[in-house]
Amino acid sequence: MITLPFHTNRYFILRHGHSEANEQGLIVSSPENGIGAWGLSEKGKADVAQSIEKAIQNEWFNPRIKPVVVSSPFLRALETASIVKKALKAEQFSDMNLRERFFGEFDLKENTNYEKGWESDEADPEHPRFGVESVQSVVTRMVEVIKRTGRRYNEKDIILVTHGDPGQILQCAFDGIDPAKHRSLPPLETAEIRLVPTR
Repeated sequence: MITLPFHTNRYFILRHGHSEANEQGLIVSSPENGIGAWGLSEKGKADVAQSIEKAIQNEWFNPRIKPVVVSSPFLRALETASIVKKALKAEQFSDMNLRERFFGEFDLKENTNYEKGWESDEADPEHPRFGVESVQSVVTRMVEVIKRTGRRYNEKDIILVTHGDPGQILQCAFDGIDPAKHRSLPPLETAEIRLVPTR
């Protein structure tokens, strides 16, 4: 079981908006392909703006405290973070540890190949089949983001802009669930924002 470090912040997980890769049904998981290309679709830009506006209307964020947006360096995540930063007048920076989970030999192939990587996750969270980054590797780097922000900030609303698998794996850590069971959670939809409980 993963133990999160002590912190005084509130954390939100935000999956990037609908992207050009989503439009084409492709897996774009390597930094060399995802950092400089494959940004948000027009639908994605609109969905992110709508999602953050709904969160503001529902008073999810403390209006007296400047929020912090920490983003994956992939273009689709950076563009999502930029929309959020503007809407909230937030501080923003990127962290490589929030990057997409690498899907090995399936990179730039049809997104139906996700299932092949997922099918062994629960049985073996350290499996590297097909060159896919293991669940254990993802959760270790995602928890490191919580350590870093916990050392840097106190009593802040911190919005982590990331990707589907990394977001759900991190949510497992917050929820006290074995990260290998990340596919048992409701799918983190594009532009969806979740407040995760602290323990």
